[in-house]
Amino acid sequence: NRLESGQEIVDQDVVNLKQLVKEASNVVQPTAESRSQTVAAQIPKKIPGVWADKDMILRVLLNLLENATKFSPNNGNIFIEASKEGNWVAVSVADNGQGIPVLERDRIFNKFTRLRGAIKPGGLGIGLAFCKMAVEGHGGKIWVESQNNVGTTIFFTLPVATKEQLASAKKK
Repeated sequence: NRLESGQEIVDQDVVNLKQLVKEASNVVQPTAESRSQTVAAQIPKKIPGVWADKDMILRVLLNLLENATKFSPNNGNIFIEASKEGNWVAVSVADNGQGIPVLERDRIFNKFTRLRGAIKPGGLGIGLAFCKMAVEGHGGKIWVESQNNVGTTIFFTLPVATKEQLASAKKK
């Protein structure tokens, strides 16, 4: 509700993205294992801290990973990557599921949007809408790239913590 009303994100701090990805991966691991799916991450050791609301970005990662497990086949693969790109950290969550049709790609970030396809998992259709509001609330961008019957990758960016933010975090 706060994000929808345009309120600023006030609970930001320097967040260790590598740690956050590990935490999110651990949460979805039982679901992935039950479907014989592999969840793997490639996050550089020296990825800089991001300036973010830790709980909100954890929820973004969980939404993306849960979607990847839902839409990937049994024995599928889910891969998380991150890299520094200027003053941003770019994160991607990729799966090898059925893909998202071209005409649906813009709609998936709309509230209550659920795609119709061969796989009909449950859900309200608010997860990706939340992800979009959360990422954009941090000043970042979120987008999708997909190929039918090959898979989908959702990308998002978060700001790298500045020297001032890092110094402030160390004082806490």
